[in-house]
Amino acid sequence: MNLREFANRLDRLIPSEWSEQWDNPGLLSGDPESEVRKVAVSLNATSGSIQKASEINADVLVTHHPALIQPISRILPESLSGASLVHSIRRGIALYAVHTNWDASPIGVNRILSEKAGLVGTLPLLPGQNGAWGIGAIGNLRNPLPLEELSGFLRERWGLSWIRVLGKGDTEIRRLALCGGAGGGMIAEACRMKADAFVTADLRYHEMLEGRFLGLSLLTCDHGEMEAASLEGLCQLIMSGTGLPAEVLPEEEPVGFFDLAN
Repeated sequence: MNLREFANRLDRLIPSEWSEQWDNPGLLSGDPESEVRKVAVSLNATSGSIQKASEINADVLVTHHPALIQPISRILPESLSGASLVHSIRRGIALYAVHTNWDASPIGVNRILSEKAGLVGTLPLLPGQNGAWGIGAIGNLRNPLPLEELSGFLRERWGLSWIRVLGKGDTEIRRLALCGGAGGGMIAEACRMKADAFVTADLRYHEMLEGRFLGLSLLTCDHGEMEAASLEGLCQLIMSGTGLPAEVLPEEEPVGFFDLAN
């Protein structure tokens, strides 16, 4: 099929109307009349992921994070967005993004994370509209776990390299709230829905203070690794919805600070 039809099919599967107003999902670059025979899936559109997509002979790279969110006035390889566009155009690889609309999908980021965590009776923290799931998720653990055991369980289930905890390790967690990516703004909703613990990425200092004040145990992990847990599900959706072969690219190193001390 051509790129136009591919984009139309993905638009129907993961509508852009499910995305936040500031977001920029959908087809970002490429010739709509060009042929699509294989799809690559990755978290980000970087020079590295575009190179890997080229190596597997993909015609389009579907990413979670858009290569373009803010408008740019020049397409030069002097910024991440500019370099991504230059390299993808040079290699003939179209770029397509599913961002907050994939977060909000009934089979997207937050649903996949909740399923991998084994939650039951799962609900969104903020319900969506027009068929969208919404923001975040909350549900009950099949087997309550102490906070210190829960952290190890989530690290294994979500394929994380690290997870950090704020709270008492022996606190029993029965009801868990989560939000893929940077979800610190959902702390009050997690508390309102009677969560014992809340896990997300990129927690800021005052969000942590607020969460502890409200009585929540808090867990935080790498933003990209948390969302990458959904990429295989996205790949399966692309294959079933388009009939095209698709492949999740090996992830690059987590983007974050680390401690050099031994």
